[in-house]
Amino acid sequence: MGNFSLGLMMGTVVGIGVMMTLHPMNKRSMKRAYHRAGKIMNRMNDAIHDWTC
Repeated sequence: MGNFSLGLMMGTVVGIGVMMTLHPMNKRSMKRAYHRAGKIMNRMNDAIHDWTC
């Protein structure tokens, strides 16, 4: 399970890096994406916590 979540996070980071290279963002879009990513990471953390407990 740990390897799966690590791989998922690494894939997300690589995907974001490729996307940022192809389509640079302005400040407003970056702030919106940052908050959206924070919400997604919190949801993933809660889901992983629920699976392991």
